[in-house]
Amino acid sequence: VGTGWGTAGLIETDNAGYAYTPDVGIDANGNAVAAWFQNDGTRENIWSNRYVVGTGWGTAVLLESDNAGAALSPQVAVDKMGNAVAVWSQNDGTRNNIWSNRYVVGTGWGTPALIETDNVGGAYAPQVAVDEMGDAVALWYQSDGSRQNIWANRFIVGVGWGTPALLETDNAGSALDPQVAVDGGGNALGVWRQSDGIRDNIGANRLVEDYPPALSLVSPVNGLSTNQSSVWVGGVTEPGATAAVNGI
Repeated sequence: VGTGWGTAGLIETDNAGYAYTPDVGIDANGNAVAAWFQNDGTRENIWSNRYVVGTGWGTAVLLESDNAGAALSPQVAVDKMGNAVAVWSQNDGTRNNIWSNRYVVGTGWGTPALIETDNVGGAYAPQVAVDEMGDAVALWYQSDGSRQNIWANRFIVGVGWGTPALLETDNAGSALDPQVAVDGGGNALGVWRQSDGIRDNIGANRLVEDYPPALSLVSPVNGLSTNQSSVWVGGVTEPGATAAVNGI
């Protein structure tokens, strides 16, 4: 704004193989995280780089090191504070599974986590969205041996990923091409394309936030002793939530 586009910049320099299908997310301050898959001469891996306003792009980092098979279809979402969640589809030598990794500002990327364990068939095309507090919802389609179905999993900060849930039970035909969006309070909406045996239609399902809102106290510090008659209590919780201290 006020300047226009700058000069194109290369954000990966690994020339062992080609790089494909980048995705990007951005926080409230303009910092961004990009993810893509790239061939190392043998298989595809998931890579990421981070952009910081005033500094620029950093150094590309590998998000997974499972070399059993190719890792594809990365998607990334960033919360308002700059924390990110990446998801992708990765082959274990037999089938494709859905994996995730999380970036925390000041800490970096964590350890990849398997977010689905149904080995009846392959899982593909993951999508992810995050709310303002960093909680995430991921969707993908997965084969049950006969058709493709839409599945979801949910990430809660401080808790981790939950148990995958089947979002639709219409077995007339396959369900594909999931997309997901999350509002500031953690409610999610998933949509997808689904065959009724004759034509493709659009299906949807909605997640209503049912997990206790995150609460982080800044003041007073834990263990503080005081002889004052009143104490200022301050902190952060999720949009739409209320907090009471001694009935106030």
